[in-house]
Amino acid sequence: MGVLENKKRARIFYKYFSKIYDYVNPIFYAEEMREKVVEMAEIDKNDLILEVGCGTGYTTAGIALKVPQENIVALDITPQQVEKAQRKLKKVNYFLADAENLPFKDKVFDASISAGSIEYWPNPEKGIKEMARVTKSGGKVVILAPRKPENFIAKKIAELIMLFPTTQQCVEWFKRAGLRNIRYIETGPYSFWSRLVVIIAGEVP
Repeated sequence: MGVLENKKRARIFYKYFSKIYDYVNPIFYAEEMREKVVEMAEIDKNDLILEVGCGTGYTTAGIALKVPQENIVALDITPQQVEKAQRKLKKVNYFLADAENLPFKDKVFDASISAGSIEYWPNPEKGIKEMARVTKSGGKVVILAPRKPENFIAKKIAELIMLFPTTQQCVEWFKRAGLRNIRYIETGPYSFWSRLVVIIAGEVP
């Protein structure tokens, strides 16, 4: 398990990293990637959307281009991140909550999205199952995850920090969560980082 695959350590890390997060995040997460995440969720304008691990609201802002802010429920475990998101998107419904224990009833949301959060979950399969649980039948669960580096040395260094799953690991987690019609793309912010992440979507039966 990587250093940041621990909720307490991740919370402490983001308490301080939140101060520069908005400057660092665009290096790894381009607008085109965010657009693809939202597109794969197949959102309609009246849908109720859950975002798990909202950070400072970058993906939240992309979702807000599709639905009113009042139709978005966004959660994170780090108060400092949520506070920054609240200043940008004031009408979104924010929660301090844990991805692996979502505080919602079954089949509440029309789609559930998580971008750049799963790498900090100690039990990613449980988090995906929770997202599937709270999503309505026919709704989409969409995850953006950093892919495991292919270079051996980079792979070993990455694994010391946090989770970097393979694309096939993500597909298997989606299958075990009971999701169907699974599709994915591997993409990145630049030509030399063209497979930095995997964006994967599955449908709730």
